[in-house]
Amino acid sequence: MNAIYDLIVIGGGISSCTLISNVLKKGFKGKIAVVEVGRGLGGRSSTRFSNKDSNRIFNHGSPNFNITNILGNTSLDIFIKDLIDKKFIKHIDNSFFNLDENYKITRAVDNEFYKGKVYIPKKYMSEFVNNLIQQYNNENQIDFYFETLIDHLDFRNNIWKISSKVKQIISGKFLVCSSNLLLHKRSLKILNVDEIPLRKAILSSKNNKIDEILYLTNKQSYVKRINFLITTKHDFKLKGNFDNEIMHLISSKRAEQKTGIERIVFQKHLDKRTGIVIHTKYKENAFNLNIQDNDYLNIYLLKILNKVLKKNLVTSNNLTFENISVMNWRASQPLGRGIPERLQVCNDYKIAFCGDWFQFEGFGRVQGAILSGLNLSEKIIDSMI
Repeated sequence: MNAIYDLIVIGGGISSCTLISNVLKKGFKGKIAVVEVGRGLGGRSSTRFSNKDSNRIFNHGSPNFNITNILGNTSLDIFIKDLIDKKFIKHIDNSFFNLDENYKITRAVDNEFYKGKVYIPKKYMSEFVNNLIQQYNNENQIDFYFETLIDHLDFRNNIWKISSKVKQIISGKFLVCSSNLLLHKRSLKILNVDEIPLRKAILSSKNNKIDEILYLTNKQSYVKRINFLITTKHDFKLKGNFDNEIMHLISSKRAEQKTGIERIVFQKHLDKRTGIVIHTKYKENAFNLNIQDNDYLNIYLLKILNKVLKKNLVTSNNLTFENISVMNWRASQPLGRGIPERLQVCNDYKIAFCGDWFQFEGFGRVQGAILSGLNLSEKIIDSMI
């Protein structure tokens, strides 16, 4: 018989890792299962590691996060200060620039992901998320199930059983969904199932709180993104103030409409080569009809990048690629109204929820994910210790 975990968490992003870190810090002694569809932790803040070259590392999702904390949340301030003190993250203020429709770079940036204080990981995002979840895991209480896509939920006799298409079953006394895929209608297509998994597990009218969170979650939509990961030749160099370990060019609205590019992020690989991640939104993506045409992609991206870099004297050399790959995100930043905080926990069914899709300051950003994890840890810790 398989072991029964005290806590199962579906999703290995920043919200779930914040939750787990905080319940361990507060003294939780039970066994925890983290179930993640990816090869590692991070979620939309994950890192791409090249199988061919260990020096090639891309922060290909969210390469940074910002904290505004207009509401003055003390727990958030303490949490961020602790991450800085432990050197998990560091503050930057001179590495991001605005890109206008004329391809001109300026210092002024008006973008929701760069307001307040901006932080980057000490090395890369996946390392930061790993450090976050492991910092209080001194008793090896966490088991990880990577590359595991859950498509079925079942709650009987006060025990949750979750399973994937390969029929791997994980059982637990309390379930947390940090991703809302299992609550959302998009799961029907992605998972190839005939009913939303949480709705199948808890039938309509059985619980008002579950009915409400399912209804409101399905009112939300998402920004879909396609990212392009580029490694340059060894001899490509940025100049002067731009030759930093990381540089962000954030498109204005007009520039994004013109080019299809949301932002361009430059980062140094371990061997000092320059990696470039081009972020695009699917609906404004200039490459939609040609996503499989590598020659078209190379020509288009090369043209845009060289125009930006040479016009602003960022480099005097023509940019040449060593490699380009594509990251097609199924779903990214949530849109619409955040889910009310009062719906985070349903004790009747031993289930809870967290993520940037809740109505905290920073909805749709890392700050919202962190706050949802911190808040949920406070709600459930008394019933779990």
